[in-house]
Amino acid sequence: MSDKPKMALLESNRIIVRIFVGVVVVAAFLLILPLYMQNRLTKLYTKSHELVVEIGLLQRELVLQQLEINKLSSLESLSRFAEEAELGLNGVPVKVRVTGAP
Repeated sequence: MSDKPKMALLESNRIIVRIFVGVVVVAAFLLILPLYMQNRLTKLYTKSHELVVEIGLLQRELVLQQLEINKLSSLESLSRFAEEAELGLNGVPVKVRVTGAP
């Protein structure tokens, strides 16, 4: 008969240990969770900053290419106008000599 109270006491001790371990695990999880979330947020902000810098560089490159396109298109436009007006800007230059002095 002395085995039943001993078994009951042993079972109650196991339950207390299990509850204690469960509380410790939950407490550890609740203490680590904010740190984990902060680290994730920091990584996201870092990635966001890198992407903003990359977007800025790509926009700069786009503007430079648009300026180059505008420059080339304006030269092409001037060349076409010179041909239409028969200015001969694309022809071989002719040397002009002064002959005789007045």
